[in-house]
Amino acid sequence: MLSSLPSSRSFNLRLPPVPKLQPPPAAVVTKRQPQISPQRRKVISLLEKKNYRGAIELMNGRNREGMEREFTQAINGLLEVGDDAFSRGNYAAAGRAFKTVFDAYPVEPSLRERVSHDPKQLRSNLEICANRLMEQGLEEYRRGRLESAVRTWKSVLVISPGHQQAKKSLDTATVQLQELQNLKKR
Repeated sequence: MLSSLPSSRSFNLRLPPVPKLQPPPAAVVTKRQPQISPQRRKVISLLEKKNYRGAIELMNGRNREGMEREFTQAINGLLEVGDDAFSRGNYAAAGRAFKTVFDAYPVEPSLRERVSHDPKQLRSNLEICANRLMEQGLEEYRRGRLESAVRTWKSVLVISPGHQQAKKSLDTATVQLQELQNLKKR
C-alpha cells in the first residue's frame, strides 16, 4: 500500500511565499491634553483680558473648586486694580474693587495665605474710600452740583451699603433736586 503513494521526490510542492512580517508600527504617542472644562476656559479667557471681577463672579462659591490658582490670580489682580485706582484718587473704582474682593475673600487657609491683602486691611481700605467719597460728595454739594453729589453718595452706598451719613446726604440732595426740577417745570 505504501508503494502506491508517490515518493516525495515526485511531488513538486510549491508553497506560497511567506510574507515578511513587519514589526508593528510604533505606537504614536500623543500627549493627551488634560480636559479643560468650559468654565475654566471662560475663567482663563477673562484673566487674559484682565477682567478679574468677571472671573471672580464666574468662580463664585463652589464653582472655584479645582481652580484655586485662577481664583487667587483673579483676587490678587483685582487688588492691584484697586490699589492703582486708590493711588490715583479714584476712590469709587478702588472701593468697588476692594468690595468685590472682600465679598469673595476665601475662607480656606491655604488660599488666604496667597492673597496679598488681609481682610482687616481690606476693611480699612473700604472705610478710607467711603470717607473720601463722602468728602467729595459734600464738596460737590457745597458747590451746588447736586447731581454730582448724588452720584458720589450712591457710589459710597455701593461699597458701604449701611453708611448712614451717605444715606442721609443722598436723601437730602435727592429731595432738593426734585424741588429744583419742579420749579423749572413751572
